[in-house]
Amino acid sequence: MKAAPDDLPNRRPVWEALSDLFLYTDVTLARTWRAEKLAASPYSLADIEQILIDEVYPVCKYNLVCVAGEWEFFDPDWLENRILNRLKSPLRGLHWLNAGRFWVPRCEEWQATKTTIISIRESSNSA
Repeated sequence: MKAAPDDLPNRRPVWEALSDLFLYTDVTLARTWRAEKLAASPYSLADIEQILIDEVYPVCKYNLVCVAGEWEFFDPDWLENRILNRLKSPLRGLHWLNAGRFWVPRCEEWQATKTTIISIRESSNSA
């Protein structure tokens, strides 16, 4: 998988779809939309999960504990800037200490989204 700064056209829609998991609302309602965007990406499920853990989770997780969190969507420019700035951080060597490595695999909505991505991709391949 290419580094994020070298793959922005493919990364942006994936970041947008994955950031939806951190909205302060019922994210199950957008599962199909999210899964369709992710299924259309060139990334494997493992790659998408890595992007979720290493790029999106660290910048969006705080929205879930914020009293006045984002309900509708994260601004795409804000999201891109935050992710790219984090990836350039001088502390990036410590990024593996990310709690998303424990949270993401246990997230029910992420598991349901992955199942939907698989179904969409299988339907596309058989058509």
